[in-house]
Amino acid sequence: MQNPTNPGSGIKLVAQNERKRSLNRSFPERTERLSTKHGYSWQVRLAGEKGGRVTGRTHLAVGAAAAMLAAGPAASLTGLALAAAGGAAGAVLPDLDVRDTAHPWRERLARAGAAALLVGALVFDAVSGASLARDAVARGVGPLLLGTVALVALACAARLSAHRGFSHSLLALVGFAAATHLVCPPLAPAVALGFATHLALDALTYRGLRLFWPLHATLSARLCKTGGVADACCLVAALAAVLLVCWSVLA
Repeated sequence: MQNPTNPGSGIKLVAQNERKRSLNRSFPERTERLSTKHGYSWQVRLAGEKGGRVTGRTHLAVGAAAAMLAAGPAASLTGLALAAAGGAAGAVLPDLDVRDTAHPWRERLARAGAAALLVGALVFDAVSGASLARDAVARGVGPLLLGTVALVALACAARLSAHRGFSHSLLALVGFAAATHLVCPPLAPAVALGFATHLALDALTYRGLRLFWPLHATLSARLCKTGGVADACCLVAALAAVLLVCWSVLA
């Protein structure tokens, strides 16, 4: 119906309804209410968020905590730093496929946090004897170059894939772990573990994930949602585990 006070509003409403139908077909995970300036209101569906995803900060914290616990209190400070950085980096890699979210700054902060931990660990290793650099020189430039190309290719594939598709699969986990092993072998186990924690947490959500991509079967326990109680509990438990490990090492 055309608004008599605005002759162009009818055309705009038709375009909005067409966009609504397109979004409903493309993003079947969450509804969010929007209102136009003419007073019309309708529902559009967006991918991810409520009921679909665990927050990026929780993924980062759980990945880092799991890798640090695996390293154990017997690990050196350098080993612990590398474990935390690798676990955090692996935990945020699957969500490279997130492009449309209601809170994009959360994803950026999680990725920035993982990058900061990784840079910090490399700097800490450099001032503690540069064992990673010496190992890289000993292995030669071939594995480093091949691993870097593989990481870039995998990251591009993850970025271009549908959410909870390739980047949330066992195939991606193995690929990123293998590529990381070529670039920096000591970092690969932590990256793989952090990646695995991300898949495990997402399997608990209502949306689930295609763990065995390219098969279409979806694994979902339907137990938690973004920002829910389970999400908060995982975050608190992960932070407590990180503090416990740090306390054990420093003590």
